[in-house]
Amino acid sequence: MWLAPASLVVAVAAYYLVKMGQGEFRVFDMAAGSQQMESLPIDWAGFIGNAMAWWVAACIFGPLLGWAGTLARQPHLRGLAFRLMVPLIAIVDVTLRLPGNPELDGAVATNTWTAVGIAAVVACVLLSAWALQTSIRARPTTRP
Repeated sequence: MWLAPASLVVAVAAYYLVKMGQGEFRVFDMAAGSQQMESLPIDWAGFIGNAMAWWVAACIFGPLLGWAGTLARQPHLRGLAFRLMVPLIAIVDVTLRLPGNPELDGAVATNTWTAVGIAAVVACVLLSAWALQTSIRARPTTRP
């Protein structure tokens, strides 16, 4: 129960520290003119505000997703809905984020997201077929 939120908190911290290193949380002073990126002050409010929001989400959703992972281990059709969570989330993410996102305009990004979407659909089909097959095999045979 504690591993999921703890790992999410660490992942959020790493993500935002990398973003800070890339200059995402720097404040550009228009009055000062063009300056080197190293001399710009860090926007701590933006950094901490964004990180805190995701840390709270990690603490709320981490245990729920950890529990869903445990339920995904149930055999046959009982755990199928939980096993399908990751590929379905990938499909929704590709469908909602790809169109009209200027950061994802480009052949490499489009091809990557298309491959992710196709792989997620294939994963859904294979997981469903496997669960159905194991469920059918596990049924007791009755003899008259």
